[in-house]
Amino acid sequence: MERRVAILKNGLEKEIRTDVTLNRVVNFSRTAPKKFPSAAKQYLLDKLPIIQWLPRYSPSWIPQDFMAGLTIGVLLIPQGLAYAKIATIPIENGLYSCWVPAAVMVFMGTSKDLSTGPTSILGLLTAEIIADLKDEYARADISAAVAMMVGIWSLLIGLLGLGFLLDYVSIPVLTGFISATAFVIGMGQVGSLVGLSGVPDGAFNQLANILRRLPHWDGPTCGIGFGTVLMLLILEKIGKKWGTKHFVIRYTSSSRAIIVMVIFTLISYLVNKDREQYLWSISEVNTHGIQTPKAPGAILLSKVAARSIAPLVACTLEHQAVGKAFGRRNHYAVDQTQEFNYLGVTNIVNSFFGSMPVGGAISRTAVNSECHVRSPLNGAVTAGFIILTLYVFSPALYWLPKSTLAAIIIMAVIHLFGPLSLIWRYWRISLADFIACMVAFWVTIFVSAEIGIGAAAGWSVAWTLLRSAFVSPAIITNKSTSITTAGSFQPPQARNPPSYTINTTTAAAAESDNNNSDESNRPTNGMTENVGGPSIPEDTVVVKFGDALFFPNANRAKVNALEAIQLAYPSVGNRHYSADAERSWSVAAERRLARLRAERGIELRQMPLALVVWDFGMVPFVDATGVTALAELKDDIRRQLGAGVQIRVVGMVPGVRRRFARAGWKLVDVDGLLDGGADMVYPSLERAIWDERDHDSLRGVVTEKA
Repeated sequence: MERRVAILKNGLEKEIRTDVTLNRVVNFSRTAPKKFPSAAKQYLLDKLPIIQWLPRYSPSWIPQDFMAGLTIGVLLIPQGLAYAKIATIPIENGLYSCWVPAAVMVFMGTSKDLSTGPTSILGLLTAEIIADLKDEYARADISAAVAMMVGIWSLLIGLLGLGFLLDYVSIPVLTGFISATAFVIGMGQVGSLVGLSGVPDGAFNQLANILRRLPHWDGPTCGIGFGTVLMLLILEKIGKKWGTKHFVIRYTSSSRAIIVMVIFTLISYLVNKDREQYLWSISEVNTHGIQTPKAPGAILLSKVAARSIAPLVACTLEHQAVGKAFGRRNHYAVDQTQEFNYLGVTNIVNSFFGSMPVGGAISRTAVNSECHVRSPLNGAVTAGFIILTLYVFSPALYWLPKSTLAAIIIMAVIHLFGPLSLIWRYWRISLADFIACMVAFWVTIFVSAEIGIGAAAGWSVAWTLLRSAFVSPAIITNKSTSITTAGSFQPPQARNPPSYTINTTTAAAAESDNNNSDESNRPTNGMTENVGGPSIPEDTVVVKFGDALFFPNANRAKVNALEAIQLAYPSVGNRHYSADAERSWSVAAERRLARLRAERGIELRQMPLALVVWDFGMVPFVDATGVTALAELKDDIRRQLGAGVQIRVVGMVPGVRRRFARAGWKLVDVDGLLDGGADMVYPSLERAIWDERDHDSLRGVVTEKA
């Protein structure tokens, strides 16, 4: 009894001592307190990048930073007003949304080019939330609550390192979503452009209503609106044609929105100042400096918490994409995690001043880069100019025509519409990407922007899961008895190098196969030839796993691998090798194999299977289900194809091998100490195939054949 207790105690101690998870916890508890001070210091430094770059700031950079900051400040005035109009909040709140992002960027930003502020897409998404809650709360309060929740979500993502979740929103999804929002926003402004009121919701409903009411278009309003569009187009063309010749021309073109705003505001003032009834609708901007800070109510926050996820996704994706693109262009790195923190703090602080959600904008960022900005310090100039506008220049904005603002919006979003050539490219590359793009586009137009991006992202996630579930290994055999599409055996070609083609039966491969016109050269037996790789004996099969082996695909990989091998190699119960073997009561599997052989023109090989090589070169991860499936595959191979069939392993990464060891699966290196009950791990595929065979392993096959 004491001996059993001692054995049990020793076994328990060994299990505890070798338990990987427990050792990780113990090691972390020991090292964490020692590393905490230095880690906390580095953490704070990462959260305030100004500490790192300010000591290196050169006074010679001041003119460029000042000019860039002033330019962005000028651009933000018309854009802030226009995007607030899209959000259906008082347009002066668009200006309130502009100064905090620029100020916070100085301290927390990791991109010198990125310009953060209101955007057209965020305006549309905010407007959809406001439309459902406007009867209960003031529009500006709803907008501020959405901004705060976007900030909270973004800050949580940054602090917890969850930014990878946004990778499930693919580029085709963004293309469809942004194109649809551009169309919806543009159609929503046409009524103001031509002086019509009472235009219904829905882009196509708006288009039909506006065309049906063509005789009722207001003449003076159309003159102002289309005049603004014409002038914006002229200035844009001038910049494209002669902008590289002189900085003034380039600056004038990039500042065209503020130029037309000043011109038509002046015209509006001169025409309407002495009229009791204005000739066209004006914006009537009314600001009195920075608003008194006010926190959104808790009940309102709870109502917009879930719905703010759509603005969060749109905001962070565009912000990160623009930041990375210009960082790559100008040869510096953008810290994505810190940008989430920056967006979080910016939107939270901004929400106290009656703002709308904000994020990076590609148009302003491009202008900032063209001004050769040198550091995030330009944000201080931008913030100062916006504050100066709120206190000094805002009375002049009272006379801004609504049609001019509508024209500025239309000309800003028209460039967001994805070119048809890009959508055609998605069709040519991947049907799944094309479907994702179309789902985002049409659902956004006919339902809402929130559901549009959610549905498209859901499709992308579902497609990714399907791809993971339908990954099957490639079964590679020798060329000497490879099976052609005609179903006949080909004689071995002396001294010719064998061929190698990988046949992956994934959904993506099936889609690619459908687009491949050379169908006649593709084997149909579930096995592939070895082209360009090491030659393979007739009694050997290489099972090449093409992805991680885990619960969605492990069983499918096992079943497909075993079936493909059984199609070409006789089982121990086959009448060719064991005439007196007892017939199984169930013949369904045998009949299925016979039917597949007949359909694919496969004949059983005359030599039994002796060696199976598992190639793990493309397997980065395996879970408990994957290990179990492989154990069952190993057992099924030896039970149905010969007890002496050897299993050899090649290309296994250390992480996967450790999981096998923790599962109790014995693996030994071929050059190490041998263990009779272990499977051999080889350093190369060629050696795994041709290394000396264990003669004892063939006795079972020979006995069964006899």
